[in-house]
Amino acid sequence: MCVHVEHKNYTPPCIISSVLTKDLSKADRISRSIALKTYIDYTSRLSIDELWDLIDKVTGGLGYTREDRDFVRVIMAGCVIAWPETIGNGNMVLEIGTGLGRTIYCVLESANPLSILTIDISSEILSIALYRNPYPFFQNRLWDHRVNIIHGDAVEIIDLLHRIDMRFNHIIHDGGPNPSKNPRLYTREFLEKLVKLLEPGGSISVFAGRKTAVVSKIYNTLKQIGIKPKTHTFPYTPVRVIHGKKIY
Repeated sequence: MCVHVEHKNYTPPCIISSVLTKDLSKADRISRSIALKTYIDYTSRLSIDELWDLIDKVTGGLGYTREDRDFVRVIMAGCVIAWPETIGNGNMVLEIGTGLGRTIYCVLESANPLSILTIDISSEILSIALYRNPYPFFQNRLWDHRVNIIHGDAVEIIDLLHRIDMRFNHIIHDGGPNPSKNPRLYTREFLEKLVKLLEPGGSISVFAGRKTAVVSKIYNTLKQIGIKPKTHTFPYTPVRVIHGKKIY
C-alpha cells in the first residue's frame, strides 16, 4: 500500500519504485489516486475564494488579473511557456510544474506529441487540476491518454529519470511560483540535468520571472550548458520566458 504524507520536497516511495522500474503508467495511477484523496479530504471543501487563494499561493498566479481571471490571457501566457510550435509529431515532452494544466492544454491543442510526462510536488494543486479545475478545458486535457503525471519532488524525479536513461525532445520548465521563491529548480546543477535529458537538437522553455538579475542568470546558465537561448516576454506583463535549442 502506498502511504502519502503532504510534505515539502517529498516523493512517495511507491512512486519512486514505479519510476525506477520504468512503469510510468503506474506512477501516474498512484499520483492521480493521491490527488483524488486530497480532493475528497480537502480541496472539495474549499470555498471559491479559498480555492483561488490556494491556486495563487502554489502557482504564483497564471497571468490573469484577480478581477477577471481571463481565460484568453491565461492561455496566451501558457503558450509562451509551452512553446508548442517547436514540438514535432511523436516527440516526447517533459514538464516541470503541472499546475492547472494550461501548458499541457497548449501543447495538445497545437502539437501531436507521443507522450507528456509532467511533475508536480503539490497534491493540493494536482487535486484541483484533475477534479475541481476552474478551467475545464485544462482539466479535460490532463486526462488525455498521452499524459502521465508524477506527484513528487522534481529534483528527485529528474535524478531517477537519468538512472533509467529517459530522454526527451522538449522540456517545459514552469516550476512555480517563481525562480526567487523556488531556487532549487533553477540552480545550475538542476538546469544542467534537465539539458542532459534532452535529445540532440532538443528544445527547452524556462519560465524566468520578472527580475532582471534572475532572468540574466538563468539565460547565461543555459548558454553555458549547451543551449542557444532567446528571451521572450509574457503578454501584458514584464515576465520573461527563455526558449532555447540544445547545440551540444
